[in-house]
Amino acid sequence: MAKLILMSGITSAWLLYEMATATEAPGRALAILQYGLLACALIGLIGSLVMLASEK
Repeated sequence: MAKLILMSGITSAWLLYEMATATEAPGRALAILQYGLLACALIGLIGSLVMLASEK
């Protein structure tokens, strides 16, 4: 469980950093892919945190 939380958090932070510091606007398909991946990573992070909280 802790590995999933760590991986989701790192992935979310990395994607947010990459999107915020991009020097040029990505193509439409790449932007959709980036936002989709970010949404999945955040859903995984929130789900993992909820599961961790419900175990205790």
